[in-house]
Amino acid sequence: MKNRRVVLVMLLCVFLLALPLYGCGNQTKPASETQSGSQATTADKQTYTIVDQLGRTVEIPKNVKRIVALQHHTLDIMLELHAQDKLVGVLSDWESLLGSYTADVFPGIRNLATPGTISELNVEAVADLKPDVVFVSNKVPKESIAKLEQLGIPVVGITLYVADKEQASTIHPDLVNPDEAYTEGLKQAINLIGQITDKKAQATELWDYVAKNRAIVAKHLNEVPENSRIKVYMANEKMYTYGTGKYVGVAMAKAGARNVAETIKGYKQVSVEQVAQWNPEVIFVQSRYKSVLDDIKKDKAWAAIDAVKNNKLIIAPDYTKPWGNPTPESMALGEIWLAKTLYPEAFKEVDLDAMVQSFYQKFYGIAYKEQE
Repeated sequence: MKNRRVVLVMLLCVFLLALPLYGCGNQTKPASETQSGSQATTADKQTYTIVDQLGRTVEIPKNVKRIVALQHHTLDIMLELHAQDKLVGVLSDWESLLGSYTADVFPGIRNLATPGTISELNVEAVADLKPDVVFVSNKVPKESIAKLEQLGIPVVGITLYVADKEQASTIHPDLVNPDEAYTEGLKQAINLIGQITDKKAQATELWDYVAKNRAIVAKHLNEVPENSRIKVYMANEKMYTYGTGKYVGVAMAKAGARNVAETIKGYKQVSVEQVAQWNPEVIFVQSRYKSVLDDIKKDKAWAAIDAVKNNKLIIAPDYTKPWGNPTPESMALGEIWLAKTLYPEAFKEVDLDAMVQSFYQKFYGIAYKEQE
């Protein structure tokens, strides 16, 4: 009898111990499901660090879906990498800086928020867009960058050149070797933007295209003797021009031209008298400053300059983008256009029109047409 009681007590204990397991069984997730959910949450929060072109270490989310681009070079590269679907905000003056073709490549751009420019931004307006990353230039105040970072928004600076941290934040840097600084700077910018937008393969393809075209220029320039290199001047609004330390000077050198303004540094204003002393053989004008060409023709002070006397006043096509900082098309197309324009005989075998159409179809997905 005593033994039976012991057995009954033991069975009752087993039953009571089993109740919590069965009672909560429908509320407890399998171990595999719990682990999977944990991994997914961790994956969403995974980040990696990069060093941007301002020399800042920035923590970037691995799965970037929302980007605000407040620099036109970055916006342009994103279009070339086919990463425009990630854009939720852009700089307000994108059309005047890049051109109307931008909307041909990405019609949705006209519906995007414009919370800033290349030199200033509205912190609240940017934050309202809930971006994963914000791209800026070195013209944006450091205070604005700091405020965004305090809100937990990663900010990536793109300069298009490689320099030490002090020079990187300077609008007109003093570069020891501008050619190397801009070449490596553009390559770095393309790869950095490609990494952040998950377009690494496209970034590699884009840079390889640039490098291939630059090699073509170097090859054909071997036919042009050093003592036959042509003196050129790049005219801009309000008598500004590019000297050494800016990308235009690099492009001229790559194309075998002699920049008459090489004695000045950066982007500076000069006088007609100074240009007359330099006496360029050819004067180039950016397509966005066509009125400058008319001003030169009307002003008698320019009349004695060789380029004016010989009607060597040339508007650079918009795809050449002869700016202070480079773009993929300025290196891939602009330099070869400049070289072919100056030395047509040496480049007679180069079908530039075909190269331009190839670039636009491949990287923009549209046919090239000169903008109004």
